Amino acid sequence: MYMSDSTQDGNTPGAASAAAETEYEVPEPTIFENAYQVSIDYVEKHNILQIFQEITEKLVYSKPDDPLQFILMEVQSMIDARQAEMERISEENKDV
Repeated sequence: MYMSDSTQDGNTPGAASAAAETEYEVPEPTIFENAYQVSIDYVEKHNILQIFQEITEKLVYSKPDDPLQFILMEVQSMIDARQAEMERISEENKDV
């Protein structure tokens, strides 16, 4: 608990000091997670390394003239495949 300096040292000049006295709870310090571990967890959760590895393997094998366009097309292909899988699962759940 915190009290103003004037009340802590015993100098209380009447009602004015009672109004000036401030009491409040000091909040507990926020504990932050280890940023490195949070990053590792994210990469593992979303299979980021596997995604980059797959794209890189295809890129090196294909050796396209425009690597950025190739990467873009691969990412779009992965997004389309994921969307199709989600739609297939949704349709299966409707049939049940």
